[in-house]
Amino acid sequence: MQSGVSTFRSSTGGVSALGRTNLHFVDPGVKVNGQYYRDTLLTRDLLPDIKQYSDYFTFQQDGAPVHRARETVKLLKVETPDFIL
Repeated sequence: MQSGVSTFRSSTGGVSALGRTNLHFVDPGVKVNGQYYRDTLLTRDLLPDIKQYSDYFTFQQDGAPVHRARETVKLLKVETPDFIL
């Protein structure tokens, strides 16, 4: 890496009193749209990690557009016991 040049890579993960999930990285150049967020980050990566610790949890997000997307909210209503946008 050149001096003075930094790279940023999006990641997602979870922490609780019960433990922490793996940290999941978004591949460079991938645009995180609603479908990628739901299919890859939530369904494939993050929710299975969380469910290893407990079936009872509140899933909290920061309100980014992909978090508020209609289909994401629909998925979370089915896949989580509770969530905060």
